[in-house]
Amino acid sequence: MSQSPFITEVLTDLKQQYVELVDDAKAFYQEYDTLYGLYAKEVARIEEINLQVATIQAYKKEHGVYPQIKDQPNAESYLTELMEIKDKAEHNLRTLEPSVIEGFQRRRKHIQAISDAIIEHVVKEKDLNKFLTTIMLRAPLEQDHTRCANNEKTKPLYVAAMAGKFLMQLADNGLIEDDFILARVPKWVSNKDNPKQQELDPEMLEDFKVHVLQPVVQAALIHNIGSYSIDAERVYCGNRYRALDEPARKELVRFIYDNTLNYLKYGLGDPATKPDPNLSEEEQEVEQESYRLLQTFLANYSKALHPLGNVVRIPMIYSSFMLSTKANHNFLILFKAYDILSSGISKAVIHADYAKAFKKMVGRYPLGTGIFFISKETHVPERAVVIGLNP
Repeated sequence: MSQSPFITEVLTDLKQQYVELVDDAKAFYQEYDTLYGLYAKEVARIEEINLQVATIQAYKKEHGVYPQIKDQPNAESYLTELMEIKDKAEHNLRTLEPSVIEGFQRRRKHIQAISDAIIEHVVKEKDLNKFLTTIMLRAPLEQDHTRCANNEKTKPLYVAAMAGKFLMQLADNGLIEDDFILARVPKWVSNKDNPKQQELDPEMLEDFKVHVLQPVVQAALIHNIGSYSIDAERVYCGNRYRALDEPARKELVRFIYDNTLNYLKYGLGDPATKPDPNLSEEEQEVEQESYRLLQTFLANYSKALHPLGNVVRIPMIYSSFMLSTKANHNFLILFKAYDILSSGISKAVIHADYAKAFKKMVGRYPLGTGIFFISKETHVPERAVVIGLNP
């Protein structure tokens, strides 16, 4: 029986895989205008033509005649023109599609390998505690010149693991209202080999991992991927860690958000673009719902009070204190993260019930931090490291 790798080895491997994901994203954005952007335009052109044709035909069905169309001699010739344009667009799509689909498949495989490894640590709290604590203990100190670059590569792994666990606890506490998620929350059952021991239903847990945890973990992993776009790089001016004035910061946030959604749609791709022929119709519908969930997390993490958006938003805010990429950083600010969340609740910039649940999960003292306490046994000050969630 092979020995499980040390957590440090797991984290080193995941960090390298994430760096490769980022490098591929940079290439995606470099190619966007000449490949993915053209693909997007042709898809949009076909969708627009289909909509126009459907509207014209619906009018004829209702009124018995074709409508008058502005600047067109008649509807019939306009329909012929539309179909010619559609034929050309479909021809262009057939030319572009092989490269685009290959990109979809390659990136999905890559991000799934990362998220699978993270999820295996999320489902068991003991493993997750070790995962998160080790990230914090290995993080560079505030004066280390590699801190910003290192934290930038590690933070997505931290946010992804936190978001996955957070979603599980929200579901356990009855705070999730999404029917697709609720139908897949695994129930506690007796272990087959040891009936006195309780475990999460293995079959339901597997379904939950694939169709619920995968979307939230992947959303957390790529929520900032748009920061590697050409638009964002123009704002950074060669320094990703410099302080920005408010107008530049707002512009950067918009660029990151828009380009992240472009990456989701044209980098990872919608499963409906080329459905897996090996899946039944019902299985394809589940895959589509899982993708819808991923879209929901990514499209709404910037919205202050959106419930599912906050599943990513709150861990993202918290991690900005734990693994800061700001040039000027004081390590002691880690201990203020708990109070910052409290302030966020009072200012209505985060979902109150979700933030309270998150605060309860992480506790006042972050994982991996050192504390002094008065021992109940010895009644003298002692030192310890926080190593567990849900204190």
